Amino acid sequence: MNIKYLQLVVAAFTIEIISVLVLAILIALFGPSDPELIQAFSENLAYWLGPTTGFLFCFTGAYLLTRPLSHSRIPNGVLLGLLVAIIDVSILLGSDFGFQIIYLFTNTGKIVAGTLGAYVAEKI
Repeated sequence: MNIKYLQLVVAAFTIEIISVLVLAILIALFGPSDPELIQAFSENLAYWLGPTTGFLFCFTGAYLLTRPLSHSRIPNGVLLGLLVAIIDVSILLGSDFGFQIIYLFTNTGKIVAGTLGAYVAEKI
């Protein structure tokens, strides 16, 4: 089995960083100018944008990472999704947010997206 450990870790952190940057850019562009309203706007946007970008970026990252591989694509895709989910859970545990059921679905979706991205790379 050919697991790309360093590339997986770099890709996982890159996916999380890009997700946060997309959120910050959208808040800067479309958020209210009132500092009291921006917190609620940010939380609401992150609630819906986080799962979407996490899924899309995990799928894309797994596809791009595993496409050049000749074998072991699926395990690399699963591991990428798992690493992104672990990073996300670590961030959530370090924050003041309580557990919400959407976090379970979001992080499961990241693992599924990594697997699907690798599967598509294998079939194309």
